[in-house]
Amino acid sequence: MSATPSESGSIGPVEAFWRFRSWTVPITVVIGVLAALAALAASGTSTATTRLYLTDPRGAPVFRDGSSNPADLQRYADQRADFAQSAAVRQAVIDSIERQRAELLASADPPPERDLPRSEDLDSLDKVIEAGATTSANVRVDCTAADEARALRICEEVVIAYVTLTGQDTAARAESAVGALLAERDRLSAQQQQGAPSGAIDEIDLKIAEIRSQAVLFGSGVEFFEPSEVDPDSRILPAIQFGIAGLLFAGFATAAIAWFRAGRRPVVTTGSDAAAGLRAPLLGEINAAPTSPFEPNKPPGGAYQLLATSLGAVHPGGGIVLAATAKPSAESSDVIARVAAASAREGQRILVIDGDLHGRRISRLFGIEQSAGGLTELLAGLMSFEDVRRSVGVGGTATLDLVPGGRQVDDPSSLLRSQAARTTLTALRDRYDLVLIDVPPLLTVADGSALAGDADGVVMIVERGTESHDLETVRQRLEILRAPLIGLVYDHRTSEHGK
Repeated sequence: MSATPSESGSIGPVEAFWRFRSWTVPITVVIGVLAALAALAASGTSTATTRLYLTDPRGAPVFRDGSSNPADLQRYADQRADFAQSAAVRQAVIDSIERQRAELLASADPPPERDLPRSEDLDSLDKVIEAGATTSANVRVDCTAADEARALRICEEVVIAYVTLTGQDTAARAESAVGALLAERDRLSAQQQQGAPSGAIDEIDLKIAEIRSQAVLFGSGVEFFEPSEVDPDSRILPAIQFGIAGLLFAGFATAAIAWFRAGRRPVVTTGSDAAAGLRAPLLGEINAAPTSPFEPNKPPGGAYQLLATSLGAVHPGGGIVLAATAKPSAESSDVIARVAAASAREGQRILVIDGDLHGRRISRLFGIEQSAGGLTELLAGLMSFEDVRRSVGVGGTATLDLVPGGRQVDDPSSLLRSQAARTTLTALRDRYDLVLIDVPPLLTVADGSALAGDADGVVMIVERGTESHDLETVRQRLEILRAPLIGLVYDHRTSEHGK
């Protein structure tokens, strides 16, 4: 049980998150679940999709919609995608839907309001319609809405509006070009009357015919389009994504809060920190967990043998010693059992009493059943000491005596504080070299405090991560109870404190 290098008293955000895991973990999980549920509730949308397969504009450069490079098909497709979601197309969609509503309302048998097409506006359609160029230089239109019928209707109206407006634009461009050529033809006709040659007029007539032919062939610039199909959005994937995002956000936030809180509630991270907080000698440090579970007849380990020797050196008078922790600990009873076995192997007369009438870990470690009676029956006068005493072999001819906890009682603190308890402990002090009593945590249960006033000393088992404030509180409480603090054992293993 060698001393470890000094550690810093500060901890990082991850360790702070784990230190306060009793609230950081639940909060993180709850926020992640709520984010996933919110995404699940909001992701019930449908997306209608259609593709417009564009006519190659390179055969009719006058209809390239302003593209500076006839061969730049991708740029042309990007321009047409922008037009598909432009305000002009959205307005045409709105006008068409309103016409349909008016016609249905004016019909002899108008449908109910719920069956009429929903009125739309530019801003709402801007969030519904999304168009983009594909890798093959065509246009894909996605219309996302809360219900499938609306998504399909809007997508179909977008296609109709795009085809209509683009056809009108093509015709207007053609007529504009033809108008310029007709003006030129009229000028040349006037010159011909003055004797100018007529060949230029024939060329203009050919250009006019070619432009009008191109306008008819190019039309809306759409070779064909796919019928709109609905692809219902996955409700699971968004939920998973938002859930993970919620977990990460909550994890970072709670870790930051825990880190700040840890700075205001420092913990002990070295044996010297614990000794300074309790103002008591350090009996020893436990650096690693035992390689095997505790068994009474097996050697407890060199570290615990050294700890038993240290306890005998600082408290040679023996008597009644309480072994306690500040807060609940999963390892303290194992430490007590091994130290008791090590002391018995040294030839001392050892009595171990399971004074933790809530957990009864010592009794379980030694494999003692509670049904045959124990401490509660002894203090209540229902059984004698010899009836509740158990002799346990700890290797070779060495033995120790054990008094298990006994049956459950409603108010163990009153039983431990009774005159019968004082009389019993006084009698046991003379029969053994050391009476080691495992008591519940001093800051959470009153049982240990009830026995502290009659004890000859207290040994504190302090785990890494115990809050410094808790040790200060324990020290003050023991001073009030006039219970001598013999020393402490510092445990470097994983702590349950500070949650």
